[in-house]
Amino acid sequence: MRRFVYCKVVLTTSLVWVLVDVFLLLYFSECNKCDDRKDRSLLPALRAVISRSHEGPGEMGKAVNIPKDDQEKMKELFKINQFNLMASDMIALNRSLPDVRLDGCKTKVYSDDLPNTSIVIVFHNEAWSTLLRTVHSVINRSPRHLLVEVVLVDDASEREFLKKKLENYVRTLEVPVRILRMEQRSGLIRARLRGAAATTGQVITFLDAHCECTVGWLEPLLARIREDRTAVVCPIIDVISDETFEYMAGSDMTYGGFNWKLNFRWYPVPQREMDRRKGDRTLPVRTPTMAGGLFSIDKTYFEEIGSYDPGMDIWGGENLEMSFRWCLTYLHPGFPGTFLHGVCMFSLCMRGFSPGTLASSHSPKIC
Repeated sequence: MRRFVYCKVVLTTSLVWVLVDVFLLLYFSECNKCDDRKDRSLLPALRAVISRSHEGPGEMGKAVNIPKDDQEKMKELFKINQFNLMASDMIALNRSLPDVRLDGCKTKVYSDDLPNTSIVIVFHNEAWSTLLRTVHSVINRSPRHLLVEVVLVDDASEREFLKKKLENYVRTLEVPVRILRMEQRSGLIRARLRGAAATTGQVITFLDAHCECTVGWLEPLLARIREDRTAVVCPIIDVISDETFEYMAGSDMTYGGFNWKLNFRWYPVPQREMDRRKGDRTLPVRTPTMAGGLFSIDKTYFEEIGSYDPGMDIWGGENLEMSFRWCLTYLHPGFPGTFLHGVCMFSLCMRGFSPGTLASSHSPKIC
């Protein structure tokens, strides 16, 4: 009798799991075909989460601590890219990250007709793990119908693994990834211009080469540009420790500014801007300048305002130059200093990362 009851329990449990498996297979196969915008938006994020066990080094953004016996080797490797390369190499290329968005951002539903985008990433002697973690985070957490391609621009890297090995690797990815090679070291700006010229998407999204995007990172950026093609949208930049690769959420209550030495600085969001948003922290924040490492811009508009100045040789300053160019384009002639159309704005529902302190982008801010 006991054996009979035991068999019934085993058979029932097995049947339940079979039905669950069938349901999941049907659900995800149908979602690939469905027109419901929310299902399509969530599918890549769900796939990324399901594919990770959340138990490995650095999963869910947890810190990676190197054993004492490996500290000397860790310090030597640190010198290569100025971050903890040993920790980075221990972390999966498609590691999981927590969803730190505001609750209001998580429930937003975006239009079906958002513009699509090409991602441009410039690298020079970048670490294998951080570069590919950037690419995987973009692919895994972007709705497929919005992501046209990823364009990697190699600014004359010397490391062998960034040549044929990288070309072979990106051919296996589910989204088109192209690698453009600069013939000689040209610097960030000219490399970005080369990448921008090669894009085919309606929007260009520039990212750093050591960047991890989190769930829901892309739609808010494109939504702002759909509302106003002259908006230039930047994310909230979270932080990933250069020592442990721990993910830490950034503040949504700061915006970009500069001092009289023309150095970019973060400042608290002024009360007038909080009043304009009427307490809704999911709305964009207007800002006069941007950090410059991560932003989206309509491709045609980027060309209309003259794109980057190709004469810039050294990193730094191009973010202020571009910010002034965007904002001055829309200064009202009768009211000097008045920004119109929300052209200089941050938007608050996208997040991700980059090392140095490594950063992470989640909520957009419009510049």
